Formats: sequence, C-alpha cells, structure tokens
Amino acid sequence: MIVPAMLTGLVLAGGQARRMQAGLGTVVDKGLLDVRGEPLVAHAQRFLTPHVQTVLISANRNAQAYAVYGEVIADDAALGDSLGPLAGVERALAMARTPWLMVLPVDVVNVPPDLASKLLAAVDAHVAPIAYACTTERAHPLCMVLHVRLAHSLRHYLMGGDRKVQLWQDQHQAVPVVFQGDGLFLNINTPADLDHASQC
Repeated sequence: MIVPAMLTGLVLAGGQARRMQAGLGTVVDKGLLDVRGEPLVAHAQRFLTPHVQTVLISANRNAQAYAVYGEVIADDAALGDSLGPLAGVERALAMARTPWLMVLPVDVVNVPPDLASKLLAAVDAHVAPIAYACTTERAHPLCMVLHVRLAHSLRHYLMGGDRKVQLWQDQHQAVPVVFQGDGLFLNINTPADLDHASQC
C-alpha cells in the first residue's frame, strides 16, 4: 500500500499559456490566474497536500509567487528549451525524496476527489510504474502517478528530442484509470475556459 509519506506531489506550472495570452492580449502566467477567489496553483496545491509528503511546483518564472505554495523547481537547462511538461516531470523525478510522484497540471480543475486513491490502487493492482487518468471522452496523461525509477528513462527520452507524454508512458505499460462524471478535468486554455471554471 502506498501512503502519503511515499509520495511527492508535483504541480506543473511551467507552460507558456500562448492561447490564454492571445485571448487576453497580455502576458499571463496561468497558474497565478484567479479562479473562485484563489490562484489556480492554490487549488492544485490544496488538492495534492493530503496525499503527499511535500509539494514541488515546476515553474520557469514568478518563482517568488509560486514559492508560497511549495518548493519551486525549474527545468534542467541542459535538456534545452521547449520540451513541454515532461521537462518538469523529469526535474521532479530527479529531485524527489520519495519513491512515487503524483503529478497535477496547474490548469486542470474539477479534479475528482478519488483521483489519488484510484491511481494508487491501479499501480498496486497492476504492479505498474505509471497510472494516469482518463474519462470516456479522452485521456488526461499528465494527471498521473509514477515511480521515480523512471527518471533515467524520461531524461533519455527528452534528450532524444521526444516530448509526447503518452508515447513515453506507453513504453512503460502505463495503466489508464477511467473516471466517470460530467465536467471532470476541465482544462483552462482560453479566457472562455477561465470564465467557465469560475462559474462551476
């Protein structure tokens, strides 16, 4: 059984928010945008905290603002630029002091309350190194639990120029875990998404 002392939480907040910036006409950091009276990063941190020993936040700017919510980590410059969210996962795997990592993107809201328990049950039941969330409509591969022994594999994958999340997960027999319900895993990419999330 995997308990919180065996888990590090990771909030992925290093994205460039191009669609949001285009819609708003200004530079924004999605993780610091307000939803229901709090920045998105606060929602993610609060969700992870009961399930993990500590929370890391992958952010490549505004480190001081993010530090209120966890230990801020930046992508490894040696890997190059624009490698996407897996670069943040790679850094967290390298720095985690626990055997497991639970990942949550900062721009995903309406996360089911049983996300952690179901993902952890899946890796236990299948003796798998990764489990990730999906709904009947689509996969949400960045909402995942994975073992830190995959750190070397992920670094090698990124150094080879690859960045597709599910392609890498499939190399390790990742287990998809289906969640049922309306409006789950709402991804906030545009001002309209932000308005919708604020009203949910």
